[in-house]
Amino acid sequence: MADAPGTRPIKQSPREQRLLAFSFGFVAVPFAFAVIRALRTGYDLRYLWVACASLLGAAMVMTAGRASINTLRGVVALSAGAFVVATVFAVLMASWLGAAIGPGSLLVGTAFGFCSALSGSLRTLARTRTQF
Repeated sequence: MADAPGTRPIKQSPREQRLLAFSFGFVAVPFAFAVIRALRTGYDLRYLWVACASLLGAAMVMTAGRASINTLRGVVALSAGAFVVATVFAVLMASWLGAAIGPGSLLVGTAFGFCSALSGSLRTLARTRTQF
């Protein structure tokens, strides 16, 4: 695909490329677990919906707060908020799908929330042009 006339693609530094690669890796982990579960059971897609809910929660927070980030402290604070919201979304989705809120759903929700929030944080760091 050719670029529009008068435009050049923005070159990413090796640092940005590494951060984006790790970001994609972390966001893929919950979905990989969901696919493994679906293949092993043949019908259980609940983890897929939980992973989607977690990603949605983290993405909402990271998108809403992206404009106000100009320090590493801001990225860390936004990441903490994304982790909490992503975890709550994941646990609520698991509950809505019929799982009892207990250690199992809290552990899965926390793990999925962590992966989603960390992915958003790494992506934010990769897209930030200033060095912290």
